[in-house]
Amino acid sequence: MITRRIATALRRQDWVVVIIELILVFTGVVVALKFDNWNTVNRNQRELTEMLERLDDELDLNATVITTLGERVALNAEIRNQTVAAIESCETTPEVRTQLNTTLNDLTGDFSPLLSANTLVQLNRRDQFLDLLTPEFRTALGVYTNQIEEERAQLQFNANLRWDQHVMKHPFVSADLTDLMQGIQLSPQVTLLEACSDPAFKRQLFATAIFVESTRLRVNRFQGYMDEFRVELRAEMDRRS
Repeated sequence: MITRRIATALRRQDWVVVIIELILVFTGVVVALKFDNWNTVNRNQRELTEMLERLDDELDLNATVITTLGERVALNAEIRNQTVAAIESCETTPEVRTQLNTTLNDLTGDFSPLLSANTLVQLNRRDQFLDLLTPEFRTALGVYTNQIEEERAQLQFNANLRWDQHVMKHPFVSADLTDLMQGIQLSPQVTLLEACSDPAFKRQLFATAIFVESTRLRVNRFQGYMDEFRVELRAEMDRRS
């Protein structure tokens, strides 16, 4: 309709009408672009708020993983420590053998926590969201991103190293497939005296136990990093509410 009026005005050389119509067209385009941009910004703000909430949930998930690991490590910690001390002092009582078998089974468990960072990765990839964050939170986000990436890499490295040197790989250790309750154990053909006199067995037993405890200490330290980041995250969420 407008183009028809402009064409008619041009044929009549009615320049005032042409100019007015062009101004109307230009104004309409600008308004449409601004409205579209406003919608985009509002949508990004909304999606960013939802992503920050998911990031907060992700911190809760990691906190649960760390708590569960701590409980798992603590479950047989006393027996584990007693076993290490008994093998170090070469005690050869039946009770020590039972403790050792319990510890061997315990050490074959999963002590490799999987820290989640899916939402964090998504946020760092969305430039349109990062532009809407405050400088203070973007700094905190960068610090936490580096911390969790380093932690995940180190935990994986430690897990691989633990399995490479695991005590269950020692020839003195066997699996009783006829008795599921017994599971991994010191081979019946091996005496406690032989076990505690074997440097490789002692080294692998002690190293495996140390890796388990060091994993607990690492994630507990990381819990402190998460708590610091959560303070910054909640502050950013409050600023947006």
